[in-house]
Amino acid sequence: MIKDCSGKLEGVTETPVLEVLLIVSRVLGIRKEDLFLKDLVVSPTEEKRILKLVEKRASGYPLHYILGEKEFMGLSLLVEEGVFVPRPETEELVELALELIRKYGIKAVADIGTGSGAIGVSVAKFSDVVVFATDVSSKAVEVARKNAERHGVSDRFFVRKGEFLEPFKEKFASIEMILSNPPYVKSSAHLPKDVLFEPAEALFGGEDGLDFYREFFGRYNTSGKIVLMEIGEDQVEELKKIVSDAVFLKDSAGKYRFLFLNRRSS
Repeated sequence: MIKDCSGKLEGVTETPVLEVLLIVSRVLGIRKEDLFLKDLVVSPTEEKRILKLVEKRASGYPLHYILGEKEFMGLSLLVEEGVFVPRPETEELVELALELIRKYGIKAVADIGTGSGAIGVSVAKFSDVVVFATDVSSKAVEVARKNAERHGVSDRFFVRKGEFLEPFKEKFASIEMILSNPPYVKSSAHLPKDVLFEPAEALFGGEDGLDFYREFFGRYNTSGKIVLMEIGEDQVEELKKIVSDAVFLKDSAGKYRFLFLNRRSS
């Protein structure tokens, strides 16, 4: 069955066998490592469910929506349709943030466009900060709250629905660091089929992909704060026009990936 199912996913993913194993383990409720036990029995109902999900994946539907979770920073995060799936590159943003938190003794952090809560929940899990997270999606707020509870940080992770930092206006003065993986894809970009199942508001940032940055830095005075945001690798020159004192950092693949702004008083 594994071989037949993986054949259906060729051309859809570079790892068809692994994805089938993950789907089968999800349906059976066991670890994928245990799928090779000789006494493993798959009922007709389970087989039907597996085949249905493989066909769904073959249509381009995101694997992690099927699985209902995504690993990020070693944490299993709940994800579902209507919520952005966290990417490995964003783990590097979290690692940078944690370094800055330790270096400056930061106590309060904002996470704009939290999605599943990947950034904010991870930062809260691996430090002692309080996180104020926002998202324009009710579904994202719901999922982020569940992930905070799942990883035991709901007492330091607060999430509200709304744009930018508007839901936490009363906390703005106390926030020392602002983190975000905002929508920065150009509206004309051609994306893989599975990505198009994800919420457009979490992906697209207008004609040049920079609408979020223009509005954020035009609206908020970030004096005294650290800002760390993910960017598109080809957006550096245009972003310099929006934030002239920003520093642009490369990821481990050597691509410009982060906008860093340190406006803390010395």
